[in-house]
Amino acid sequence: MLLFLLGWHIALFKSTIDLHQDGSLLITEEIVVDFGEGYFHGICWDIPLELRERLGNYSLGFKIEKVLCDNKKVPVKKSYYSPDGWRHLRLRIGDPKRTITGIHTYTIKYSVLLGARYFKDHDELYWNITGNQWRANIDSVDFAIFFPKPAPIKRSDVRLFVGLLGSSNTDTTFILNEKFICGWARNIYPGHGVTIAIRFPKGYLSKPSGAKIFMLRLFNNLPFLLPLIVFVLLFCNWWKNGRDLPIGSIQTIYEPPENIPAPEAGVLLDQRADMVDIVAILFELAKRGFLKIKEVQTKKLLFLKKKDFEITITKTDTGGLPLYMKKFFNALLKCGGKKFLVSELKENNFGANLTSIKINLYKEVTRKGFFYANPDTVRSKYSFTGFFLLFLSFFLVGFLNAHIKIPISLGITGIIIIAFAPAMPKLTGKGRDALRKVLGFREFLVRVEKPRLRLMLEKNPYIFFDFLPYAIAMGIVDEWAEKFRGLKVQRPEWYYTPGVGRTLYVASISHSISDSISSFSAASSPPRGSSSGFSGGGGFSGGGGGGGGGGAW
Repeated sequence: MLLFLLGWHIALFKSTIDLHQDGSLLITEEIVVDFGEGYFHGICWDIPLELRERLGNYSLGFKIEKVLCDNKKVPVKKSYYSPDGWRHLRLRIGDPKRTITGIHTYTIKYSVLLGARYFKDHDELYWNITGNQWRANIDSVDFAIFFPKPAPIKRSDVRLFVGLLGSSNTDTTFILNEKFICGWARNIYPGHGVTIAIRFPKGYLSKPSGAKIFMLRLFNNLPFLLPLIVFVLLFCNWWKNGRDLPIGSIQTIYEPPENIPAPEAGVLLDQRADMVDIVAILFELAKRGFLKIKEVQTKKLLFLKKKDFEITITKTDTGGLPLYMKKFFNALLKCGGKKFLVSELKENNFGANLTSIKINLYKEVTRKGFFYANPDTVRSKYSFTGFFLLFLSFFLVGFLNAHIKIPISLGITGIIIIAFAPAMPKLTGKGRDALRKVLGFREFLVRVEKPRLRLMLEKNPYIFFDFLPYAIAMGIVDEWAEKFRGLKVQRPEWYYTPGVGRTLYVASISHSISDSISSFSAASSPPRGSSSGFSGGGGFSGGGGGGGGGGAW
């Protein structure tokens, strides 16, 4: 059987091309195949449907007019495939229930809407007459190209390439006059082909209308309309339902905004419940008298000591606390008891409670009317949809190889949706007012001058610690501590550092405070689970439009 497969060849490949004024082509190929004594059903005829450009492929507008075998209709099965993202048409010509031997002539007639090319100084037909993918010898190639009107061209305006794909070897076996060109080639081996490039004076051909080219490119890239449409719809939705309106001018305020605890202020700032907001709950509870924080030294190995922080629960009646603070406080009791080290929280899986605490923190800022909808839920819906489309695009790549643009389009759409997700939560009017106050208080924390701070310390010597939860939630602890350089403050009952009295300089405990924040953050972490045939000598065999190849089956 192998000998039979190797025995078939193409006795004659005849191509007749009518070049029309608008650059379109009508092509008739007569392929005389000698199957010898082998038993075959027919041939496979392949052709690329697109032309490659720097900005991507675009369709040439192929249309199969008729397919005959020995001047009779024959069964044809169409299929598409995309080697290297380049869409091809395959015609499987022949009756799968019948085998043939000997010599048969296949006639394939088709039209091409965008056959010619247009450059600044010339018009051009750059066409693969045979293609370079035939898996059999071609004994003889004959071609004829008829012009739409007398063409003022010379032999130097014609390049006939014969050889392997990429070969720049030219041939001169052609006859040229003002009405047509005809030529021939002999003994074309498998993988070799014949390509022609004809240069016409600029304006000899009429360029197709922009609308026609646009529609062809649009049709060829139809899948990429999806991300464009999704982007427009998402942008309109964001503009109407996600865009935060201006909050107005920000005025510095010298006290924490009323009815906005530090963790909620942190969420208002970036619309997220971050780790700093969770840590701020610990200091907020301490300030409210529910617990005390004490720096201690623990032995790590031999004489080496390690800094840790001891938490002592001092009050258990959580009746007046918002639900997220209750969840946080109950998680402390559950994982540590009434007295424990911060390092023990990680061992007792305190991080497993973070999700519930964050959910309730989001619910609280939504319940207060700061957001139109739960910001985390809004983001999650968009993110889930986007990641689902990304996953689906990777999954479909293996199944839609011939339509690779579909999974690529889905992937781009998913990325667009994911990119919009963070911007979709929207503040209400009340939320904008609250954010304006939070920003005003933050302005105070980072810009207050020492003279004003001295006056405020005289009224409230605990001001550093009272405002510390907000500095933590806003991520400006160092800036807030720097404001107290050289100033003495009072240490509250709920925070203790060894060797430091009730009256102290903030600089003496700033490292301790930073360490306590870092220690609790660590303990709270969740468990790990187009070219021309003439430019720069750039023409070559197989470099034009059309072509392809085929084989027997």
